[in-house]
Amino acid sequence: MEIGKNWRRLLSLLVIVVLIYWAVNNMLMIQSFVNALISAFQPFIFGASFAFILNLLVKRIENWLMKWQKEYKSWFRILAIISSFMFVILILFFLVFLVIPDLERTVTSFIEVVPNQVSVIIQWVNHFFDNNTEIIQFVQNLDIDLNSIQQELINYAQTFATNTLGNIVSFITGAVNSVVTIFIAIVFAFFLLTNKEKIIRQLKKVIYSIWSLKWANYLINVGQKANEIFSNFVGGAIIEAFILGILVYIGMLIFSFPFNLSISVVTGALALIPISGAIIGGVIGFILISVVNFKQAVLFIVFIVIIQQIEGNIIYPRVVGNKVGLPSI
Repeated sequence: MEIGKNWRRLLSLLVIVVLIYWAVNNMLMIQSFVNALISAFQPFIFGASFAFILNLLVKRIENWLMKWQKEYKSWFRILAIISSFMFVILILFFLVFLVIPDLERTVTSFIEVVPNQVSVIIQWVNHFFDNNTEIIQFVQNLDIDLNSIQQELINYAQTFATNTLGNIVSFITGAVNSVVTIFIAIVFAFFLLTNKEKIIRQLKKVIYSIWSLKWANYLINVGQKANEIFSNFVGGAIIEAFILGILVYIGMLIFSFPFNLSISVVTGALALIPISGAIIGGVIGFILISVVNFKQAVLFIVFIVIIQQIEGNIIYPRVVGNKVGLPSI
């Protein structure tokens, strides 16, 4: 009996070694397969992620409804899900319609400013050449084939037009694919939120059917703890983004920066994106303010860097750390 068990272990080890050797020598094929798999399941991954985040709001609404009704009603879940979706849509509309007027003002100011700046540059160039006639003579003495330059410019314009057309087609195709992906993700998220208890029960049955009682209990406990920690982490990140938006708004009011409301809202919303969110928010604010006053735009960059340092090193560790049960350090 012991000999047979040892042979099975040896055979299992041999199979694992062969699989590892094959994987090391076929990394590109494995990578392509994984990328194709992720691409195929992308709507469902997005939907599951959206459902996980939205579930925080669904649970709060259900708890609030329970205060009014002593017992749980079947329509609580549907009302909570619809309310959560509506809340997210209202937030998105608020962000879009808050920023669009400022962007419109920025584009209008840009259109008004650019012609004057171009005229100033042209005058400077003409003045430069008038005072440096030797440069014009040097250029005239060069053996330049204007016909070849003209042909190269025509070829470049044709290539640019062809690439632009291809980019437009790619953009339209990508937009259609994105709409389909978002629609499937929303439907899948709605399905998960509606049947989450049933899905969890079925997953538990699968776990208990595959692993022993000890390992099944361990995996379920780890899953429950992970869900609790990640839920608290997301909730803490949302609170931290809200605090950052308020700080940016108060600071922009104190220093009289333009577009204070829209920039502070966008900065707070983008703070949910790790690392790059703060950079994107600063760039958007710089572009909006620079059209009105370039010096203020430079000061805004200094201001936003200081705020981000305070937020990243003081506020974020305390808020999110307390949520997930970790010390701020």
